[in-house]
Amino acid sequence: MISQQLLQTIELSKQCMETSDLSEIENEKSLISQREYANQLKTIYKEVLYYLDSKKAFLDPHLSLIKFSSMIGTNTTYLSKAINKYFECNFKTLINNYRVEYSKKLLIDNNSTFSIKEIAQKCGFLSISAYYASFKKITQLSPLQYKIIKLYTAYPHAEQELISE
Repeated sequence: MISQQLLQTIELSKQCMETSDLSEIENEKSLISQREYANQLKTIYKEVLYYLDSKKAFLDPHLSLIKFSSMIGTNTTYLSKAINKYFECNFKTLINNYRVEYSKKLLIDNNSTFSIKEIAQKCGFLSISAYYASFKKITQLSPLQYKIIKLYTAYPHAEQELISE
């Protein structure tokens, strides 16, 4: 009787060890999958930066999440997750941020003769109202207010010089 109980105990121990080993293997697989996933998101992030900074993909007025994910060579889910993780915003906000930053450069370019509407179009906005809304949301100023403030701070004595002439 003791030997049968001992055999049952040994068998139970083996089963527990096998279950524990399987659980450990599953945990290792999970960690590897998590690392691979994190690496994929980082690679996508680098591609996003390349296409936005170097290729200026944000200037395309018809740029969509689907079109951009196709350019990068990933799916929309992974692209969204990479943008959310690394930029801490969604796709639309990211693209509008790039467009507004680009428009700020055009607004304060002394050699530029573009109207506000032309700048909006050059920056990828389909309408001037979308441009104004995005610009105001990001800078708390209208494009014209921004331009005036930047010009005034660049040339603080301009008003006095104009008056004295």
